[in-house]
Amino acid sequence: MQRSRQMKIKNQRRNSFSALPTLLLLLLLSLVNCFASLIPTGSQQLYQLSSEVSLEVEQVSYTFESQLRIRSVWSDAEDQLLEIKLSESHVKAQQRVRTILSLPDRPFYVALVKGQPKQVIAHTSRDQSLLNLERGIASLLQLRRDSSGQAETELDISGHCRVEYKVKSSTRLEKTKRDCALWDLRVSYHPEQALGVAQHSEQQVNYELSAEGVLLKAESLETHRLTLAAKPDAGSLVRGKLLLQHVAEVEQVEQLQQETLSAAIESLLEWYRVFELEADVDGSISKLKEQTLQSQVEGNLEQLQGKQVGKSSLATTFVQLVPLARITKQPEFESLLASQSQLAAQLADLLGAVQTFEAHNASFSHFYKGAGTTAESLELLEKYLQSLAVATHPERRILEHLYDFLQQKLPHKSHVKLWDSVLQTLATLTRQSGLDVNDQLLQQIRNYLLEGLASTHNTLLYTRALQNLRDPVTIDALLQQALQAKQPKHSVAALQALKSFPASSYAEPHRLQFASIFYQRQRRYDSSARTLALDILLAMRPSAEQLGELLDYLASTDRQFEIKTYVLQKLRMLAEICPRFRAMFQTALRQRDHVNNYNVLAQRGLTTVLTRQLSSSPAFNETLLSTQEVYQGILKRGSVEFLLHAGRAEASSFKLGIYTAGLSSFVGDSAADEGSDQIPPDDEPEHEETMTAGMEISVQGAQLRPLIFFSGQTELMGHVWGGSASDTTPAYQATTLAQDHEQYIVLASGATLHWRVLGARSVDLNGKVNFSLWNRNAQTEIQQNTGTAVVAHLAVGFTYAKLEQRIELRHEPKLSLQADLDFYSDMKLCMQLERPEQLLTQSNTRSVYLQSVEKPYAKHFLSTQTQKSAGRTFVLNQKNNEMCNMILANS
Repeated sequence: MQRSRQMKIKNQRRNSFSALPTLLLLLLLSLVNCFASLIPTGSQQLYQLSSEVSLEVEQVSYTFESQLRIRSVWSDAEDQLLEIKLSESHVKAQQRVRTILSLPDRPFYVALVKGQPKQVIAHTSRDQSLLNLERGIASLLQLRRDSSGQAETELDISGHCRVEYKVKSSTRLEKTKRDCALWDLRVSYHPEQALGVAQHSEQQVNYELSAEGVLLKAESLETHRLTLAAKPDAGSLVRGKLLLQHVAEVEQVEQLQQETLSAAIESLLEWYRVFELEADVDGSISKLKEQTLQSQVEGNLEQLQGKQVGKSSLATTFVQLVPLARITKQPEFESLLASQSQLAAQLADLLGAVQTFEAHNASFSHFYKGAGTTAESLELLEKYLQSLAVATHPERRILEHLYDFLQQKLPHKSHVKLWDSVLQTLATLTRQSGLDVNDQLLQQIRNYLLEGLASTHNTLLYTRALQNLRDPVTIDALLQQALQAKQPKHSVAALQALKSFPASSYAEPHRLQFASIFYQRQRRYDSSARTLALDILLAMRPSAEQLGELLDYLASTDRQFEIKTYVLQKLRMLAEICPRFRAMFQTALRQRDHVNNYNVLAQRGLTTVLTRQLSSSPAFNETLLSTQEVYQGILKRGSVEFLLHAGRAEASSFKLGIYTAGLSSFVGDSAADEGSDQIPPDDEPEHEETMTAGMEISVQGAQLRPLIFFSGQTELMGHVWGGSASDTTPAYQATTLAQDHEQYIVLASGATLHWRVLGARSVDLNGKVNFSLWNRNAQTEIQQNTGTAVVAHLAVGFTYAKLEQRIELRHEPKLSLQADLDFYSDMKLCMQLERPEQLLTQSNTRSVYLQSVEKPYAKHFLSTQTQKSAGRTFVLNQKNNEMCNMILANS
């Protein structure tokens, strides 16, 4: 014990002695600070100013250089007023030098309080770009020689920043800046991280002083890396270097005869104004070229044709038009819709992506005529709403208009589908807008939906809307619906809505209620309700005890083998994805001999749950999640979902769901639970279900109004005998916005950086069904063609020089799902999931411009690369392989 105490004291002494040099340097610098300023009182110092901005490693860059004369024209104790004038200025790029003749020759002033720059006094005629440059020069003079060495907060051209000083020697210091307010000036962003961007910014300033404390050199080095979250190798790296180098000291300077700093500043205000040190964005860097949306659409007519849906050419044109459309006014939209009626479907998608009240008014004004609205116009207005539903920053007035629309009486019963789409879109937009929990509009919409849920009319419609809203306040109402609904479809819809909430939304009492549904502790539930409850329980990360209870269920007397198959496949899928869960799963199995045997773990059902990697780096990391729930040999509820990954974050880009009911009596159930006794399943319906089939589509988490294929045996037989489902039929054709990000960054030199990322997905989903009562078989084919494009545009610079970069990604992933059902004798279901070869093209264009100079200059650099992914047929499971072999052998 005594020896340990001695060692501790010894280490403390060693640390104290090692800290002495730093302490001495800080003390020396603080003493220098008491007796000297960076610019000595009454002196005139000459400096060389150099500002360089470059893109990436290939050094596409510009450099601004100027002579700087800094004069101390007033001082008192630690307060000082500096007069700074630029002269002999020029810009250069790629060995080209251009003299700047239009730079104003008037000086600007910097007010220092206690040795630190606080204000810039500049001429009223200075443009924003030059004012920011002056702020950048002033910020270089912000040096705290009495700093403690701990992280502190400073305000300079970059806004409030966390700074940390390091003393290198008695004349050299280093300042590191992080988390500056003006490094992330977001105009718009995507709430889904996987569809967003990643940014890393840092700045370091090195100072060199004379023995007397005069500033000899200040050098700022900064980097801003901006990339797509889902594809880190696609993005920009901007470097900035601002250098102030001492050249000479000239004669003494005549002083302003004012008693105070405020009075000295006041004497300048006839022609000057006072500005804060924090910069303002130079909006001219993001200004679009003079053009109209009408002319741009006319120039891209071929790419906007309906036959281009599902191709990257349409997606690319789409994102190119969005920025211009966002500054377009309502009359021009209406004129465009009237003159380009053949492009009405594509223009409806475009106006939905715009998200402005001008576009919204134009859409309703053009397509909706009350009772006189045609069926085609209703369909196009619904298309507009579906595109709008994935918006991330709609104007508030759009939400208010949609809410008011719902209060109006429908002019005709044919408008019910439109009313449904308005409701779903409003719910989704309310969630995306991120309204405050106490916002009156949010409360009105929430109460409206809850009142609709409580009514006996259109319960499913309001349940879907609550799924799109995802307001935690509505969880209890949805859970009550799931637990107490008399009709199975209402319980299933409520659980689908609850599944869309983040798992963190639920507490232990909720878990017990979901477990009650899955284990049917109070009453029997529909099989789909049970599997959805299971999904939520697993998302809540079960404990070892809860996982053991699930495994024990596999050996229970429940005769619903499809649910047991679902449980087992879901557990195995999670074990493949998560190492932690895999270890817990394997341990729980080893502890249960009554479960860990072939009799229990052998697959007896046709239900399938799986995840497959569709693409990986260097392309986008995208996976497919497929759930096919089978009941008595018939697909009862199936979904195919595409998930985009960025690190641990993931986002659903598209989900296709198919549901059926009452079809088992139509095809027969000879193979249902084959080999078992005649004990009915625990969840066998008490009443005969209506023959129903439909499709549910979700685009980027926004649930659309479902498509009903048929309801009732009469409609079904009409399809069977008429063969209307045997031809390829479009189910969903649209182009919607995916990535939607825009921001500004102010560099230390005062240059403004503007970055905009827009991505679009053009989807063509079609399918067909062949049904033969004579041969007792059916074939289903679903084809999804998707054209994706992401365009990132960066511009950085100031009045006399600018750099631009345009990154364009184009991709056309396709997917084919075929299902063959043979119910002639034994039930056999074969599913084949295929993806053809894919090609991802990435182009990168970098440009440099010297402008507003004697002879403008421009240079462009283009590079292109392609990444090919081989086609694949995905293995589903061994049971499916056996079924396919049997069906194909007899074909």
